[in-house]
Amino acid sequence: MRTKRVSLLFTICFSISLVSCAIKSENSGDPNTQEYYENAIINCFISGCDKELIITGGNSLPEGGSLVLSISLVHKPDTSVTYNFSSSNPAIASVSPSSLMFTPSNYTTSQTLTITGGSDDSDSTDNSIVISILTPNSETIPYSVLQKDNDKFLFATNATYAGNFGSGGFADFVCQNEANNLFSSGLPTGTYKTFAVAGTWRRAIPSKIDWVLLPNKDYIDFAGGTFVKAFATDANALFSFGTGSGISATAAGYWTGLQTDWSTANTCQGWTSNGSIDQGNFASSADPSVGGISAGTPDFCNLAKSVVCVQQ
Repeated sequence: MRTKRVSLLFTICFSISLVSCAIKSENSGDPNTQEYYENAIINCFISGCDKELIITGGNSLPEGGSLVLSISLVHKPDTSVTYNFSSSNPAIASVSPSSLMFTPSNYTTSQTLTITGGSDDSDSTDNSIVISILTPNSETIPYSVLQKDNDKFLFATNATYAGNFGSGGFADFVCQNEANNLFSSGLPTGTYKTFAVAGTWRRAIPSKIDWVLLPNKDYIDFAGGTFVKAFATDANALFSFGTGSGISATAAGYWTGLQTDWSTANTCQGWTSNGSIDQGNFASSADPSVGGISAGTPDFCNLAKSVVCVQQ
């Protein structure tokens, strides 16, 4: 019964936008754990909720963006008081300013604390951060923030694929197999599909069919483990040119089947032909412009090029 009650209190606390969780606590332990907050909440109900700060603004921090918190005091201080702020991981969540001062005359006026999210291009997971608030009484108030990751990953294979790499419907199988071989080298895990379009099984425009890109994401080129931003996508889930370094491949480029306006062009008979008279559109290596989706002219399907594989 006690366990259920504690879990209920824990759930209630986190559902009130973290405003009522800005309570001072003499709790020892890891602020990332549920037990830490359960103990704080129990103490709150036993000793009275001596809430010290009012904090609004939420706790979701976009990668590369910012979270702005408004902070004021609950009780009027006798004299000027200073609260100091620090991050458990400044590399991905830095705070500014590092301190705020409140006086008896302005303690109810909200002051701004800005948390800035850094780029974390080597993974595609969210990160938990704790903002530690040191009170004038040298007590620590933990404020949890979740940095929402904005990355997806892609890579170009070696230039070993003629235009028939999709024979038998195996285009995506090729990419997943290539990805499986790179996971041990640091490529983030997941499902990978080919960037190439063809016929009715993959299309970027006019209406998307099994499209591999997502809107408003940063696409990071694995590039042998160097993790370089290739492109960012717009609200239409298409690359915004000039937002990265392009996709690194060999000089031969990589098959896409795309025209420069994202429409489907030549696709080596739906990526089933390696004939010397059939053609397929391809893109240029490390080209951050429109050449990163189409060189503008096709090449013959018997030639070997790379295939770009995109994390889903």
